[in-house]
Amino acid sequence: MQRFSKDPRVTRARFNSKCTETGKQIKKGDECIYYPTSKSVFHLESNQAVDYANWLQDCSFGNEY
Repeated sequence: MQRFSKDPRVTRARFNSKCTETGKQIKKGDECIYYPTSKSVFHLESNQAVDYANWLQDCSFGNEY
């Protein structure tokens, strides 16, 4: 699977923030989903994190869209 710099990714938070979807606190050092194009972060328990996991699975099977 080819990756690009603007692809969403799991990363560790560099500073305290809030989930864009749920408003849950994301503390510095916590894992979160980061979307570079919108500069949004999502808690791992959000619906967006589930969508991200499904997207990764689709890509691993060669179903890129």
